[in-house]
Amino acid sequence: MNGLLWTVFVVIAVVTVFVGFLTLSLSVFLFWFDGRRTAARAEIAPAILTRLDQDDPEWDGWYRELSLIERYVARQVVASYLRRIRGHERAQLVRFAEDVGIVDHARSLLGNPLLFNRLRGLVWLTLLEYPVSIERLRATSTSHPETRAAAARLLAVSDAPEASQNGTALLCWSGEDRLSTFGLDTLYQLNNTDATALLTLTATDGVWWDEGLLVQALTTLGYCQSTQELAQFEWLLPLLEHDSPRVRSATLIALGQHGWRWRLRDRIDVERALTDPEPQVRTAAYDLFSRWGDSDSIEWLQYGVVSDPDERSRLAAVRFLNRSGTSLPEATDDAVVRTIDWVRAEHATQRRVTTGWT
Repeated sequence: MNGLLWTVFVVIAVVTVFVGFLTLSLSVFLFWFDGRRTAARAEIAPAILTRLDQDDPEWDGWYRELSLIERYVARQVVASYLRRIRGHERAQLVRFAEDVGIVDHARSLLGNPLLFNRLRGLVWLTLLEYPVSIERLRATSTSHPETRAAAARLLAVSDAPEASQNGTALLCWSGEDRLSTFGLDTLYQLNNTDATALLTLTATDGVWWDEGLLVQALTTLGYCQSTQELAQFEWLLPLLEHDSPRVRSATLIALGQHGWRWRLRDRIDVERALTDPEPQVRTAAYDLFSRWGDSDSIEWLQYGVVSDPDERSRLAAVRFLNRSGTSLPEATDDAVVRTIDWVRAEHATQRRVTTGWT
């Protein structure tokens, strides 16, 4: 028994010493690497900026003369500049990426079995706004939500044919995975000026989607422009009676962008929305009325202010009404009075801050 305990003790001690030595070695290496990288950046960044003004910067020859660390720094500097620079200077940076093989390497990474490497390739191609065929993206980037989102962003920035349709389809590929913040922003970028792709896809496939994804799509529609005919919005109306309050509230948000469609507005059961048992649905209805902004909508907001039993929903109604420039109603109920006084204090505080800065 003592021999076994001694063996266990020795094994633990050896493992501990090994892990400690490995950690210390890695720390020393990273410290050395960080110092070399900082020193290299002080030389590489000015050299790149200087060559941007040259007609023939000879990127390939200059890059080959650099050490491995200097090449790494050069790539990082170029990636940083690509995010901020446009025009002739950006064209020179793209030429750098082509001359030193970054473009070819990024394209080859799309077929890499490792998720991290596929994402690296997509990030570089997106920074360069380098077009990739939708067939290639479907073959290499549909197995994971992150690669689908990155591929959709690549389509959005590279002005690919039918980018909105193909990118939206990639983002909603499985119908089960909710979008990340990056994916949701990409969905908006693809449909901001024309939501036809998202509108059509959600109308045909949305009934099979995960509830969270459907809510994200409906919410995005509420902030995108669309000139589709009224018939393209018919499928939204039944969702106002959906079992999920999240779907009902998101549907109201989606309809908020289309207040100018009077025939559509007339088919929305306003009374049902105002008396919905779920506070988040009533709050979405107040948002809807504030975006429409006509006299009827103001009256519905005033009704919500004095009659909503939920404090948060009532607060939202008061804030929306206050932002419209309409005078807040006089109330006798103590809870309503407190909510109105709170919003008035918020408004007064904002005015004082603005005046002070001015």
